[in-house]
Amino acid sequence: MKEIRFHGRGGQGAVTAAELFAQAAISSELYAQGFPNFGAERRGAPVMAFLRVSDSQIFLRERIEKPDVVVVLDSSLIGLPEVTEGLAPGKKLIINASKNQRKSFEHLEKKYVVCLVDASQIAMDTIGLPITNTAIIGSLVKATELITLDSLSEPFRKRFGKLSAKNIDAMLKAYEQTEVLGYRASENDEAADSETDYQQYIQGEALYPWPEVEIGCDVNQPGNSRDFLTGNWRTGSYPLMDKDKCISCGICWIMCPEIAFKQNEDGSYTWSGDYCKGCGICVTTCSKKALSMEVEQ
Repeated sequence: MKEIRFHGRGGQGAVTAAELFAQAAISSELYAQGFPNFGAERRGAPVMAFLRVSDSQIFLRERIEKPDVVVVLDSSLIGLPEVTEGLAPGKKLIINASKNQRKSFEHLEKKYVVCLVDASQIAMDTIGLPITNTAIIGSLVKATELITLDSLSEPFRKRFGKLSAKNIDAMLKAYEQTEVLGYRASENDEAADSETDYQQYIQGEALYPWPEVEIGCDVNQPGNSRDFLTGNWRTGSYPLMDKDKCISCGICWIMCPEIAFKQNEDGSYTWSGDYCKGCGICVTTCSKKALSMEVEQ
């Protein structure tokens, strides 16, 4: 049995990726499970999904603590302790990362078989949205060889309908473009890894993690949510404004659910990344097409 854990952000499709892979495995006469683990998180908040694939019946039902493979749909999650928790040396770590990010993850080669793919760019090129789940499935197929790419065609058609061709294209391109960096193990790896300062890779995901909250969860600092810059949750792209097309109608400011736009004294509007989660509502509601979604590098 192979156990796979997905780490992503709400809106990137980690749960859907696990489910589609499980459906393809079952159609290939294997046993499989695909299920999520999240609470009341909003779009962009860290989420997990779990996948088990076996050639015999699966009786386990709990979350995966010691995965054979970890799939990371958002590279900003690298460094959070739960991402690689339980992943033994020599196991596979699949990361969605752009080319200019790759040097940042070379240190992980000392412990894992690292597989890198720019799933965000592939998704934008093929689907037009920074939803990386179908692209990352292609990388998972290449890394594990548990199922074939053909076995995913029917689950994709049932799930995406008319958009299935674009999603299949994203999967195929990711399969081809996934780069396996390898595993450079040595006798001193364990000692060296224990001395690594991973704080530099960690982005704050909460002002007050739940273990630090007082019993009863009393709000003893009202208004502190404004200090929680949820732009950390952004899912791979952001709105870029063409000021020549903008007529300062304010629709982006009105429609944005996260107050990512602010009104200036001259009546114009400016985007701020402090709270933007990359949902794209501003782009779809802009009548003058003054906004477009751009992939973050």
